[in-house]
Order: sequence, then structure tokens, then C-alpha cells
Amino acid sequence: MILLAAATVLGLAPLERTLFKDIPSNDPVREIVQTVLGSRFYSMQDGFPGKEWTEGGYGAAWDRARRYFPGKTYYVVPGTFFMTHGFGADGRLFMEIHESAYLTLCVGNRQTFAPGSIVGASRRLLEPTDGPAAAAFREKTGRLESFFRDEAAHRGLRQTMGEDLYLGLLKGLSEEDYHMIAGGFMHEGMHAEWDDALVARLQAEFSAGTRPVQWDELRAFMAEIGYHGPYARWAAGAVAGHWRRIENLLGGLEGLRKKPRLGSGSERGKFERVRTQAWAHTALIRLRMREIWQSARRMQDLAVSFRKDYVRNTPSAEIGELLAGLERDTAGFAAAVGETAQATELAVRSLEQVLDTWGEWAAGRRPFPPPVTDSQAVVKQVKGIIWPEPAADSAAALMKKAAEALEKEQTPA
Repeated sequence: MILLAAATVLGLAPLERTLFKDIPSNDPVREIVQTVLGSRFYSMQDGFPGKEWTEGGYGAAWDRARRYFPGKTYYVVPGTFFMTHGFGADGRLFMEIHESAYLTLCVGNRQTFAPGSIVGASRRLLEPTDGPAAAAFREKTGRLESFFRDEAAHRGLRQTMGEDLYLGLLKGLSEEDYHMIAGGFMHEGMHAEWDDALVARLQAEFSAGTRPVQWDELRAFMAEIGYHGPYARWAAGAVAGHWRRIENLLGGLEGLRKKPRLGSGSERGKFERVRTQAWAHTALIRLRMREIWQSARRMQDLAVSFRKDYVRNTPSAEIGELLAGLERDTAGFAAAVGETAQATELAVRSLEQVLDTWGEWAAGRRPFPPPVTDSQAVVKQVKGIIWPEPAADSAAALMKKAAEALEKEQTPA
């Protein structure tokens, strides 16, 4: 999406546009952007199959987005887009990051889920009101929520859970949806590959109706869709890893089954450690499910919005078929992700019920722990859940077609 210099040109309300180099280094928005752009993980460099990172142009796009920051990247408030680019008075391209729902969520999470601030944030969210923010906090922390209400309980949780898992949980929650920001950078980095004059001409000719497809936007949109495939695949693998750890933790409880009651010594400590660690893994499973869903919806929305905004008249039959396949594939992936997430949530609730029953026994409110078949049923339920594979063929083919068209446009006749 291209913006023409100033918002007033388009008749919009005045916007506050600030170069990131002029934003304090400790500003949370700047910190988030720097974290994402500086992260090999969020680039998904190691998640692309084969040589796609280099030959597909993703690596070069990521490097270009990094070079734009902070001297040629603006932060825009209030936001009207997610990210965009435009031409300054000198005719050179710049990048804009707008205030958006994604960025607002990232700022809130970064300020909430830090070891030194989570107890205070919990009190602010939960004590005065019981609104949407409090509900979101409970959803994200699950059965661990009560441990964040005071410092003593928080310290106990950290010790019981173990430092690595504790820090991993808070890092995951504090960086939720950073991958959405990264996808936007991949999109804008693809735009920055082409000569400014070429991009301006393509945009003008498309706006004038002389081109059926805006090729630079096609390549950028497909790159963002292509980015979310590896991320969703990684997140699904992370979910599977958390389930394996939970299965091991459930097995660790079996040694307590022969005890007539749970004492206050090492056995009590083992039980609390297993339960809190399992709760942490369920919170991380739900986190990754939310992110997979965000990726799937973003892929679908990008497919629909590209045809709506950047296709005029009738494209070639080949491009038309690929676009139709893309819309079908992304819609199917989103639907399958929704179904899988529902099945996973049911499995998580079954696990929580098993742990609750163990807790009732540990508290002396029932004579026996839950039968081992309950734990086995959860494990069997999980093994029947298969996350769908992101459909990548249509987006990759369209990305290649766009690159070929752009090369022809760039080559002198």
C-alpha cells in the first residue's frame, strides 16, 4: 500500500509522524520494533524450507526492512493502516508503522508480562474492574492467575515452576503477536527492493486503470502470506512439544498414587512442581494457538483484500486461477485451524480437570487420585489432533509471477 507524502494530500485528518530515530530508545513501541527487527527467530529465517529464504527473496526483504529503521521509518498516530510506504518530497521511499490493534496489543503485553511488573499489572487489571482486560489476563495466565496477585505467591510460583520455564512463559506472553509485526516488515521489505521511479510508475498506471494487477503489491502481499506459513508451522510444533512435556509430567504423578495422603515434605513439593509446570505448558499451548489463528486469519484477509484493492478489470487466466486458488487455500486453512484449535482447547480443559482432581486429593477432599485412565484418555485425545499444514503453493506461484513481471518492467526495452 502506497501513501502519497502527507495525509493532508488525501484529505485525511492530520497525523503525527515521527521518525523512529527521534523516538527515545526506551519507548515501548521502539523497543518492540527493534526487538522484532533484531531477531533471527522472528524473521523465520530458519523456518523456510530449502533455499526459499534466499531464492524467494525473503532474506533480502528482511535486510531491507532493517536498513529502513530507524532513519527512514516513521511512527504514525493515529493509525490508518497497519504498515505502509510512500514517497517523500525528494521522491524517495519511506516506511511507516502505524498505531494499530496489533501494536497496541504488543505494547500492553510487554508492559504486563515482565517479572518485575506482572504483580502490579495483575492488581491494576483485576481489582478495580472486571472488564475485557481482566478477562484477557485470566485467559492468558489460566490456572496460574492467582499466583500473580501478590509478591509472595509470585516468588513461590517462580521457585516451584523453575527459572527456565517461568522466564519462557513470561517471554512468550510478553511477545505475543510479534510475528504479526514481523510479517508486516517482510511485506514492506519486498516493496523496498524496486527502484522508486518504477514503483511510482506501476502505482500510477494501476490507479489509471491501464494495468489489471499491481505487481509490486502482489509480490509484497504474497511474501507476507508466505511468512505466516513457517511461523504457523513452528507454533504447531511448539504446541506438540508442550504436550510431550505434559505427558511426562502426568507420568511423574503416578509415583504418588500409592500414598494414602500427601504429606508436607518432598512429595508435596513434587506435586506442586508438576501441577504448576503443567499449568504453564497449557498457558503456552493456548498462546501458540492464538498466534496460529492470527496467522491463519491474516493470510485469509490478505488474499481477499489483494483482489479487492489491487486487481482491476480481468487479469490473465493464469493469474485469475492462482488468485482463486489462493483464496480457497487460505480460507480452508483458516477453517481447519479453527477446528483444530477447538479440539485442542477441549483437550486442555480435560487436562485441567484431571489436575483439579489430583488437587482435590492432595488437599484431602477426596480419598483417591483420579484413575490413571483419565490421564491416558487426555494423552490419547491429544495424539488424535493434527494441525493443518499451511497451503503455500498458490502464494509462492503468485510471488514468482510478480517477480518475473517486475523484472521485465525494470529491464529496458
